[in-house]
Amino acid sequence: MWKKYAFFWLFLVIVLLYNYFNSNTFTDDIKANYLPKEISGKIYNLNLVKGGSLSINIHTQEKDDGITLRNSEYVFNNIRKGYFFKKIAGSNKCYIIKGDSIMYFNCYIFSKEDSAKIGKVVKWKENITNKWMKK
Repeated sequence: MWKKYAFFWLFLVIVLLYNYFNSNTFTDDIKANYLPKEISGKIYNLNLVKGGSLSINIHTQEKDDGITLRNSEYVFNNIRKGYFFKKIAGSNKCYIIKGDSIMYFNCYIFSKEDSAKIGKVVKWKENITNKWMKK
């Protein structure tokens, strides 16, 4: 009887270990879908997402689209409906335009562990990010 359960537990442990050591779904998704994406247009909806992210919906020229951002609370507090938003393709660079002012920011702040898995990501220089500047 115990042999039946021992085989089950051994199989379960092997499957879990395999999934743990080969689990790159988050980083694979970021590399395949998020970083290559380019999106720009007027923001028409903002939603805070559990875990510290902000989901924004945008009227683009072709269709309505959306993107999830993960950055500092300062950036989230400065994004409003009606602002122009752009994410540059193949990078982590985003910016918003309000009248004659522009704010550059990195769309997503990665943990050190995720940064190591993803590799080099193109982002803004620190001296121009997260503050309003004249265009």
